[in-house]
Amino acid sequence: MKRLFPLLIILAFLASCASSSKELETGDYDAALKKSAKKISKNPGNFEEVEVFNDAYRMANKRDHAAINQLKQKGDPANWGKIYGLYMKLKSHQDLALSLPSVGVQFQEIDYSSEINTARNNAAEYAYAKGDELMAKNDRMEARKAFNFYNESKGFIPDFKDVDEKIAAAKRAGMTNVFFRIEDHAEMLVPQEMMQQIQSVDVNDLDKGWVNYDSFIDTTLLYHYSVILSVKLIEVTPDQLDKNSALEKKEVPDGFDYVLDANGNVTKDSLGNDIKIPRFKTIQCTVTRYHQTKAARITSDMEYYDNGTDQLLKKEPLTSESLFENFYLLTLGNVEALSEQSKKELNSKPLPYPYDDAMVIQAGETMKAMAKDILVKNKDFLK
Repeated sequence: MKRLFPLLIILAFLASCASSSKELETGDYDAALKKSAKKISKNPGNFEEVEVFNDAYRMANKRDHAAINQLKQKGDPANWGKIYGLYMKLKSHQDLALSLPSVGVQFQEIDYSSEINTARNNAAEYAYAKGDELMAKNDRMEARKAFNFYNESKGFIPDFKDVDEKIAAAKRAGMTNVFFRIEDHAEMLVPQEMMQQIQSVDVNDLDKGWVNYDSFIDTTLLYHYSVILSVKLIEVTPDQLDKNSALEKKEVPDGFDYVLDANGNVTKDSLGNDIKIPRFKTIQCTVTRYHQTKAARITSDMEYYDNGTDQLLKKEPLTSESLFENFYLLTLGNVEALSEQSKKELNSKPLPYPYDDAMVIQAGETMKAMAKDILVKNKDFLK
């Protein structure tokens, strides 16, 4: 394997450096010209490469002139772009030949400027006219094609006629405009702040290619689709307080008792010390744990409509919630009887319940994020 690896590298290198003569044999005249020209520039005395260059130049010219004549005979104006490309290739080959040392490179210098200008003008005119033809159909998808043709025309001649205005017009006509809004269909009065929060979803980053999203009406645009966040139901639970009580006990030291003998005297150990027995007592504490809860829930549908037909295209349900929750405990008795966990909770205290509107607004923030996620997920749904 160690011997094989260097061999593979050498073979790969040789394959990437195929000779110009090999390119000529396979009919890749363009590659042959480039490779032989590079070698001639480095070594003007390499007459083998000069011969390859001359052969490749002659064959490439013959091929390209034949292709130009064939395209012209077809009489299709759509071919002017190809004809322009072929003339530019002929000029490129000639420029390459002109750049080489005079070491036997043989070619006939031709001024292609007239042919290039004619082909370029005709190609620009064709693409421009094709754009006009498509725009006349007054169709959004056709306007996108027209946009490409106008840009093609501009590619041939940057300042051709009023092509910049045509490109801008095709862009406007080809855009799909989508309006996002929120509608309140809930029985509960929705806080205005929540409505404003959701309506302020940033949809500008959803703009992609030919689709434009707005959350506020632009009176200069025609909106093809509407995406409506339809609020169906808003629920807020009452203030809830649950509790449960438990008695916690613990055995703690409570002095000691002397061990007495049969005569009622204190018993001594072998060292003469009094023998004592520890005494314990049970202490206890009643722990009442409280659980405060309150919740708000918003149920909505994200609805996609075709404004032209007023048809519902897609619906996705959304449910967002906000939850208030607090734990605290109260004790009655000796707190020394508490477990370590209960002692950690001694500093807990009851909290005021949030107002209904605050809970709904908080759920609205979650709804706003969910709405944006759905818009992002479905951003390729509308074309």
